[in-house]
Amino acid sequence: MIELRNVGYVHDDGTPWASRALEGVDLDVGAGERVLVTGPNGSGKSTLAWVLAGHVAPTEGRALVDGKPATDALTKTGFLLQHTRLQILAPTVLAEGERYGIDKDWFRQSLFSLGFDDSILPRKIDEMSLGQQRRVALAGLLARSCSLLVLDEPLAGLDRKSVGQLIDAVEALPKSTTVVTITHDIEASARLGSRTVSLDEGRLVNDVSTVASTDEHTDADTSTDVNGNVGGQPS
Repeated sequence: MIELRNVGYVHDDGTPWASRALEGVDLDVGAGERVLVTGPNGSGKSTLAWVLAGHVAPTEGRALVDGKPATDALTKTGFLLQHTRLQILAPTVLAEGERYGIDKDWFRQSLFSLGFDDSILPRKIDEMSLGQQRRVALAGLLARSCSLLVLDEPLAGLDRKSVGQLIDAVEALPKSTTVVTITHDIEASARLGSRTVSLDEGRLVNDVSTVASTDEHTDADTSTDVNGNVGGQPS
């Protein structure tokens, strides 16, 4: 579903303040895959999220979703921002659902799946915690039935119960839904992906998939570095 080829991105390109965030990123993600993207602060994770979601075009290379530029696939892509308050524009929860033109009952069901009840509908957004705001934003994306979800640090600021509710909701999505989760906490996010892509200084440095073993009591991790070597070891 996702195809990145030699993707690079430079903030403020062509100005004295130019700063490179991504360089030479090649990545394929199939329909229905659940992928985690990790790396240290400043590694380019959030910039990659914006490229995948089609909100910015790469300054080099190409980023495709279903064979078309990601910037042309916004109707099928849902993007949960790290700073969620920036994407919730309505004053109340109910008004936020109406802003997207979402069927009210479908929006309510999405809210219920994230641990809310009907009492949340008239609540003012500015009276809610960061975790609550993030779950409301995600409910809007779930209700839109997007085929690709890009989640930028979705578990940040959530308590243990809310983390479980959010993960359960993502796991309950149709198997055809592709989910890419940007995270710095692999342990907490482990259930959100069976494949982990690592970035460092804007480059893809590792790609690890968890594969079911033929022994029903064990799992095996198969990793491939940027040179295609299995297990991160030279062939």
